[in-house]
Amino acid sequence: MVKKLISIGTILVVVVKAKNLHWKSYFVYLLVLLSLFCLFFFYQHNPSIVYDKVVEVVDGDTFFIQNRQPIRLYGVNAPELGNCYSEESKNELTKMILGKEVRLTGLQSDHYGRVVADIYLKDGTYINLHMVKDGYTAYIRAYDQNIVKMKEAGDYARQNKLGIFSTSCFQTEPENPKCKIKGNLDEKNPDLKFYLKPSCAYYDSVVVEKYLGEQWFCSEEEAIRAGFTKSPNCK
Repeated sequence: MVKKLISIGTILVVVVKAKNLHWKSYFVYLLVLLSLFCLFFFYQHNPSIVYDKVVEVVDGDTFFIQNRQPIRLYGVNAPELGNCYSEESKNELTKMILGKEVRLTGLQSDHYGRVVADIYLKDGTYINLHMVKDGYTAYIRAYDQNIVKMKEAGDYARQNKLGIFSTSCFQTEPENPKCKIKGNLDEKNPDLKFYLKPSCAYYDSVVVEKYLGEQWFCSEEEAIRAGFTKSPNCK
């Protein structure tokens, strides 16, 4: 790229000399060349900034841009479709970005090979932050310049019991008092599913986060049929 710009500059000088142009014209040519260098500098130092239009929203943290590339919001986790508050989460993201041109910054791949990014509207609205602060998604990580704001937004949603942290999705007591068995997903490996009876150790401190797909059961047999195994904390 640099070589191309140098070549263009050489050509401009030759053209100026060949046509014996006034120094003012030569100055204009130099400004054009400087602009090209500035453009080159911008793209070299901002390789992860993209502007594109949102054509489809999948759920509360994933959408498609015009080339059908799926994009996931960085640092957040929305309820899977069918889980508690999933429709509200998807509807909010749809309202905020569908059909609009958005700015994608900090593009990278997560450990699943998906493209993740910070998303902004033209007016500067930071979509990732909006979805977390109003309880439409959970804050999971944001190791960039937004980490403080994102953590504060997540704490705000939890403290105010918004969205996925409302008593409908974030429960320590069952809606049906006869169904007290807690079905939980392992924090490090969500494929591991355990159930706890009231007699199990740490039962009282365990929260059923229904937006993650955790649930209540009325019997051990029901929990086992759903793919849950007895927690190591149960005797």
